[in-house]
Amino acid sequence: MIRYQSEVSIAKPPEEVFQYLVQREKQALWSDVPMRPLTDGPIKTGSRIEVTFGSGPLKATIGLETTIEPNRRMAFESFSGPIGWRGEYTLVPTVDGGTRLSQQGTLTFRGLWRLIEPIAGREVSSGEEKELERLKAAVERG
Repeated sequence: MIRYQSEVSIAKPPEEVFQYLVQREKQALWSDVPMRPLTDGPIKTGSRIEVTFGSGPLKATIGLETTIEPNRRMAFESFSGPIGWRGEYTLVPTVDGGTRLSQQGTLTFRGLWRLIEPIAGREVSSGEEKELERLKAAVERG
């Protein structure tokens, strides 16, 4: 199992930051993992999305179901795919009107995918930190 966690401070309030987690167009500005909705309407608790990462023979598509607490938390858990993924983003307002955004999660590789887990583990931690930095930049650019 791979565990990751990181945190960043963003100079915008949680209600602005949150939109970059749940709106597909804004999520695409900072994430390398494209999000495709499987359920209609805006993302809410119980919504299902599909994400694909990797390339070539190491390409994985994972179905995720979300739990949403608007402007406070977005969590997800996989329901399909070769990797069990549980993660969450937590937004906490700061005294200066900004947001402390933290993320944490676990990935469990199944079947033959377990063979690449040691390699992927190193990439996941640094990749998740870089994504939060890109998210910070995208939100602060507005």
